[in-house]
Amino acid sequence: MATGRDVAERAGTSTAVVSYVFNNGPRNVSPATRERVLQAAAELNYSPNALARALSAGKTLSIGLIVPDIANPFFGELARAIEDAATERGQLLIIADSAGSEQQELQHLTSFIERRVDGIVLVSVSDDPHLGTVSEAAIPIVALHPLDLDQPASSLTIDYDHAAEEATRHLIGHGYTSIGILNGPSDSAGSRQHAAGFTRAILRSPGIAASNRRSDTSRADAARVAMEWLTEPDRPRAVYVATDEQAFGVLYAAAELGLQVPADVAVVGFDGTAHSLYAIPPLSTVRQPIPELAVRAIHLLNDPEHPHVHEILAHRFIPRRSCGC
Repeated sequence: MATGRDVAERAGTSTAVVSYVFNNGPRNVSPATRERVLQAAAELNYSPNALARALSAGKTLSIGLIVPDIANPFFGELARAIEDAATERGQLLIIADSAGSEQQELQHLTSFIERRVDGIVLVSVSDDPHLGTVSEAAIPIVALHPLDLDQPASSLTIDYDHAAEEATRHLIGHGYTSIGILNGPSDSAGSRQHAAGFTRAILRSPGIAASNRRSDTSRADAARVAMEWLTEPDRPRAVYVATDEQAFGVLYAAAELGLQVPADVAVVGFDGTAHSLYAIPPLSTVRQPIPELAVRAIHLLNDPEHPHVHEILAHRFIPRRSCGC
């Protein structure tokens, strides 16, 4: 393989000038000399080593992503979008699955520090993740969920509270007078916001009977909870569900119990995964702006001028047949 020295010798210049040409600086190169260098590089089939240049600048051209469950379609779609955004900048995405464990999440953070990634995108299992060591290593980090403002990280999220209220009010608008919420398993900031938005919509509409349950954010556990819930005498007529994955479990339970959706029980999910369109019936859901989250996260990781920002992006409610539309 040709080297920068080989190109310099053929072009009759120095290796420093070759470097200036392929790095667009830091010094200017005359048009004639630039043309000689590019011609020599073409004749020698020379390809500059991007990683070597990055390492010399203290970069590894890699981004770390930690999610709690890569098998969840939402996180799969998110990872794909982040990879696309990172690739646009010539960066490689390294994906780690915490399996819902704070300890495993911390181990992945430590591993990313040791690998000297250029930045980390985090979907934590905790409201208060341990980010001190990441901050000490001067590695930028962006969390894709609500985050305490005193954390040494940026955050990108949507307004779960408003989205939950909007989805619940949509169910109320269909005339359902008994509405339940199937929330996530923990008292996280996201779960609290789901509950707050749901409760506010109920309180603003007198005469609505409300109930609530929790399950893991998996189809299997949501189906288990829904199988019991939907057989109770005062089962809800409609259910707002905190994730699409849990909503798929509710749809499965309804089918197993012989209940028609939405004739017997209406269902609204949350996340807006591609799978939601192909559920039976198609699932009404709150769409998270996955492409926008991904592009903005990668931008923030590569923008040292804005070390810590906290932004709320727009969501979109998508009505489909599962709610009665």
